[in-house]
Amino acid sequence: METIRKNVHYRFGGQAQPGDVAPYVLVPGSKQRVEQFAMRWDTARKVADHYEFLLYTGEYAGFPISACSTGIGGTSVAIAVEQLAELGVRTLLRVGVTSPLVDELGLGEAVIARGAVRWDGASIDYAIPAYPALADFEVAMAGISAAEHLGIPYKFGIIGDMASLGPHRADGFRHFLNDRTEPMRQAMYQAGVLDGTGESAVLFVQASIFGLRAGTINISGEDKERGRWDPSIEEKAVQVGLETLRVLARWDQAKAERGWPYILPDLPSTLPSTS
Repeated sequence: METIRKNVHYRFGGQAQPGDVAPYVLVPGSKQRVEQFAMRWDTARKVADHYEFLLYTGEYAGFPISACSTGIGGTSVAIAVEQLAELGVRTLLRVGVTSPLVDELGLGEAVIARGAVRWDGASIDYAIPAYPALADFEVAMAGISAAEHLGIPYKFGIIGDMASLGPHRADGFRHFLNDRTEPMRQAMYQAGVLDGTGESAVLFVQASIFGLRAGTINISGEDKERGRWDPSIEEKAVQVGLETLRVLARWDQAKAERGWPYILPDLPSTLPSTS
């Protein structure tokens, strides 16, 4: 019998137990997106609803799947990943909507993360500043495959995480914040960072340390021509998230059948000569 309760968030307030979480987990920010994912599964059941963490588990396209909201910011994500790892997750995919940092990122375009700038404020508790925040290459490749299959335009590159609500915000009380974050925004812009979020860096660092796979796909939701946010982008985020995990599940099955540790590209047996 367990005599010590580790903390209030342990196993999401004690509502989840080993076996309640699938190896493949979607980790969006909002509870609403968790419900949007679960509505599209073949089966779904609510496992836990604790603070900002809403957890569903079910089956989709023949493989087990879960979705757990993380709330906003690195600390919240770190708590969710700790508990999901405790419960047996192997693959985590963050799916969200974002505002672009680069000019060429269009409305509805997907950003598939290769890595993240570690200005999130939480990942420093897990690793030294020089430790990279990298997405798992199989998760990233599955995201590219999903975007291609769905006909969603995409870019593959570095995203930027910040601890605050983010740079380039000039409304209301954020004039104070903007004066301090604008140099950070400029630095990321000049380095070709694609978009700004706040949750992926700690996810990538934790997954790397814990021996898990993790990735992030964001959909650009800012309509620059009309100067507003387009809520219809949510549907694309849901579609690409589900398709990415479906692709990963198929690849994992193929790897198991062939005894491969990693997925390999299908290349012709005879490659053209370089001479």
